[in-house]
Amino acid sequence: MRFLISLFLFSTLISSAVGIVCPRGFSAVNNQKCLRAFTNNLKHLEAETDCSYLGGTLVTIKNAVENRGVANLAGLAGANNVWIGMFCFATGNTTTCYHDDNSGVVAYKSFASGNPAVQGNGGCIYMSTSGKTSGQWYSAPCEVIGMPFICEVPPTVYDATCTHNYNGYCYYPSFELTSGTTSTTYQKAQAICQSMGANMVSIHSKPEVDYIRALFLNSGVTNVFLGAQAFLPDTFDWVDGSHWDFDYTNPLAYVKGSCLQMDLSNRPNNGMWSETNCQLTNSFLCKKKISGAVAASTPQPMAGTVPAVVEARVNPKFHNALPHRQELLDFSNCNTTLYMAPGLITSFGYPNTKPPATYCTWRVVSLGPYRVALYFTDFSVYNPVYIYDEFGNLITSPGYNQSPFAILGPTNIVTLKHDSSYDGAYNYHGFSATVLPY
Repeated sequence: MRFLISLFLFSTLISSAVGIVCPRGFSAVNNQKCLRAFTNNLKHLEAETDCSYLGGTLVTIKNAVENRGVANLAGLAGANNVWIGMFCFATGNTTTCYHDDNSGVVAYKSFASGNPAVQGNGGCIYMSTSGKTSGQWYSAPCEVIGMPFICEVPPTVYDATCTHNYNGYCYYPSFELTSGTTSTTYQKAQAICQSMGANMVSIHSKPEVDYIRALFLNSGVTNVFLGAQAFLPDTFDWVDGSHWDFDYTNPLAYVKGSCLQMDLSNRPNNGMWSETNCQLTNSFLCKKKISGAVAASTPQPMAGTVPAVVEARVNPKFHNALPHRQELLDFSNCNTTLYMAPGLITSFGYPNTKPPATYCTWRVVSLGPYRVALYFTDFSVYNPVYIYDEFGNLITSPGYNQSPFAILGPTNIVTLKHDSSYDGAYNYHGFSATVLPY
């Protein structure tokens, strides 16, 4: 998978003669999407990971014209089947099928008869690109079958001088700057960025997080300053003036400070943000809008598609606890069959000191490119909380009083079960967990 980085991530971009501009190696399909077919056979998560290194996802398809374009591109590459950017959570129910790009439930459909067939096959979707079934979609076991795939990245703006060009912006990692300053304080880092006509980086989507992670891959950098400063405790604004429309703060982070840093360690759930002291020295990343780029904090869906849901300004980590009043409506999401990350789940009645006796299950999911992470910020139960993977295998069963901890699911589906019958009787108050994709 690492060959993708060396071939594409650090390459310059080329401009199409007319219309949209795509990274080198990507084709402008229907003058709307930047796509690239890869013919090596990879399992679904491996294919998603390769696309994420480029700041993209597996290709999303929103209408018949795009469907034909994807089929033609795959056919020209010699691929008879390709993974596409869609995941379904239930057999025969297309309202549980979601696009990888966070644009919502699938509206245009090209499923073959009997599909999606999640039970017995899996929730991952591929397209047949040859013969009579060309352009039709099928379910397949995500981590069993390997096949070619098509990546999609945002169109950008041509800039011959920009090495790291993504979604209309040029990125300058501090370890590549000719000034030789690889790490410094927040204030000095911002001054360096401004001297280049840039600002310290703001981040507006999970694919942008993934793109930045790839920029620093194998660099030796373990943390990098972000271009954010606190104007209230635990509340930040981007220094470049862009909207705070995405938050990837680590719910278990406990250090306080007026600046933010991104974790670039070798943890599987790296890329998360935490507060830090602005006077410490750190690596940093500058981000500059390329002249001619349309100002937008997040990629905009094409006409006729379901618009992406704007993510909450404040991470669930910072939500105030509900008052200890039994008559309040319950916010636990108990017995939810499809709870989509990001969000918050709690035991029933939390945080009452005498929670009611209730048996709850939660089926927690994330979009196809990501796995589910559970961050238990408060945990106090008598009976264990049983946590299962999507195949019903027990991951763990924590119980009693515990300090904050995280559980990383192996796929994008995790199920929790908890019986609170004895919590109140033995003075346990329940649990609260932030759910995030990773």
